[in-house]
Amino acid sequence: MTGTAFTHAEFTAAVGKVQAAARSYYDTGEVLMTDADYDALLDRIAAAKAAYPEWDDHGVTTRVAAGVSGGGDVLHPVPMMSLSKVTGEDEVRGFIAGLGGDACLVEVKLDGLAIRVEYDAGRLVLAALRGDGSTGENVTAQVLRGVTGLPARLGTAWTGEVRGEIYMSVDDFETAGANRVAAGGKAFINSRGAVAGSIRSVDRTYETPMTFAAYDLSGEFTSHRERMAYAAELGFLVAGRLATGEVQFAADADAALAAIARIGDLRRDLDFPIDGAVLTADLEATRRRLGAGSRTPYWAAAFKYPADTGSTVLRDIEVRVGRTGRIALRAVLDPVFVDGTTITYATLHNPKFVEDQGFAIGQTVAVWRAGDVIPRVTSPIGEQPHGLTPWTPPETCPQCGEPWDKSSLLWRCHTASCAAANALEYWCSREAMDVEGAGEALCVALVNSGLATDVADLYTLTEAQLAELPVGTTKAGGVVLLGKLNAAKVVASLERSKSQPFNRVITGLGVRMTGRSVGRWLAARFKTMDALRAATVEQIAEIDKMGLIKAQHVVDGLAAMTGVIDRLAAAGVTMSVPDTEGDKPLDGKTYVVSGSVPGFTRTTVSERIEQLGGRASGSVSANTTALVTAETTTAKAKKAAQLGIPIIDPAEFADMLAG
Repeated sequence: MTGTAFTHAEFTAAVGKVQAAARSYYDTGEVLMTDADYDALLDRIAAAKAAYPEWDDHGVTTRVAAGVSGGGDVLHPVPMMSLSKVTGEDEVRGFIAGLGGDACLVEVKLDGLAIRVEYDAGRLVLAALRGDGSTGENVTAQVLRGVTGLPARLGTAWTGEVRGEIYMSVDDFETAGANRVAAGGKAFINSRGAVAGSIRSVDRTYETPMTFAAYDLSGEFTSHRERMAYAAELGFLVAGRLATGEVQFAADADAALAAIARIGDLRRDLDFPIDGAVLTADLEATRRRLGAGSRTPYWAAAFKYPADTGSTVLRDIEVRVGRTGRIALRAVLDPVFVDGTTITYATLHNPKFVEDQGFAIGQTVAVWRAGDVIPRVTSPIGEQPHGLTPWTPPETCPQCGEPWDKSSLLWRCHTASCAAANALEYWCSREAMDVEGAGEALCVALVNSGLATDVADLYTLTEAQLAELPVGTTKAGGVVLLGKLNAAKVVASLERSKSQPFNRVITGLGVRMTGRSVGRWLAARFKTMDALRAATVEQIAEIDKMGLIKAQHVVDGLAAMTGVIDRLAAAGVTMSVPDTEGDKPLDGKTYVVSGSVPGFTRTTVSERIEQLGGRASGSVSANTTALVTAETTTAKAKKAAQLGIPIIDPAEFADMLAG
């Protein structure tokens, strides 16, 4: 079944495949196809159905849940519908025109599981999944087990129903997958499948953190904005406010397209999964006038962004040594387009994870990429070829031949030179020194050629040396050189990197058990490299969240890199925090940032806080000055409320940092 056209037999087979995938997803939570593959096949079925109306698609394009869900024992008083899809500028303009000049809102489309929840006098009495749209599965007991944002009791005696999505943040998905594997299960393929499976599991023995956000509320309201404002007053997290802190209003098609683009730009830095933007009429009068069909309302539509999960074939697993000597497994894949990027390589957790999942060369696997997360292979998916042999890692380091140290899940090689290329790549990464053009291929070539064995060597490189470096091969087997233009860019970027903040220099050194946060803490506490190198284990351990073990690694790591650090200093790399004059408006204040702040990444917002004299923390405590978030019902927000800690809107905080 290739191309866009179907024979009748291919059409029938495709309908069966979509039905099987939809039935498995809606009624079991198991994922047989990625969203991207499912949507692509459904689009081809719809195109064929339009060309041949007499062909029977069994309702997969016209009914809720593809017409295959078994529903459940809970009758929905008002059907839970799907959303029609709009793609491209012309269809967005067509939808806006269909509203007849009435107000339109643009909200995030969470990639989660639709649910309807009833409260009686403030007490949660029923939770049901969408099912077939008319009836759904009763999951009250599972929700009462714990879903952030769906409390067993509200703070007020409200009676009514709330509808929305249950989803997992990026961190929650990682935690849930690790817990499931530790309990003897398979890793989740994507966050939506993880929610679907977890919320249905009555006897689940492991924890899967989940969050609820509302997109509808019962009651008499004149507009959707009024409805969602009341939902927020009741304490519910509002889906439409998650990305930007407010529901975006679009007066015309141009404004709607701009809002869609804005959410798409923010998607990379969000810590929760979205797969699109929802266009919806604001006024109740508009919704009543336009009405609904059997499957979708005519007053709302979904604009889909590129999927964050794709399926492809695993061609090889490369074994390398990481920057601190740990084993690093990299999957070599048939190219697959995921989240706007063509991916040919992805990470794998560790040898035990590979063994537990039964990964084999030639297997079809799911590849997940969300936000700033590095693409990774999560699990086998769909039907597999027969006769595949599970992959097993080598018993010795492929670079030096020494046996692995297997005392932890992340095996380690103790031969220092083995980690050289990865140490260079980590130094040049965006979250460290941000050297443009110095990726894996270049760093490997530098080590192989002998031009660089440590990060200080990078600052001795010339354009002539770099231009002649082989960094790849052509399809015909020819050698690809870096070239003069790219060499000049790398040298210029290396020169700019010398002025990166001191905390990034510490981070880039790659000392064991350190990272971005530790780099900031050490820079803020000791101010200069000389002071840091002179610090004792006990002095470093005094820093909150460091402790003696991390402190010992810092002391040992810096001592081992004495020569490298001296050469970096001689090259002009920043070795201290600037002694700036003037007021530090955030001096003595501690901020916890949850979610995205407009104009900043997770790293740069923390750097800016500390540049202004404040402290960036990851957890709310009595010492927290304020929590920065657009969410009001998360665990952090609830703790802040309990402690009387102010909550600042992300847009307002961005203005504060800019000022």
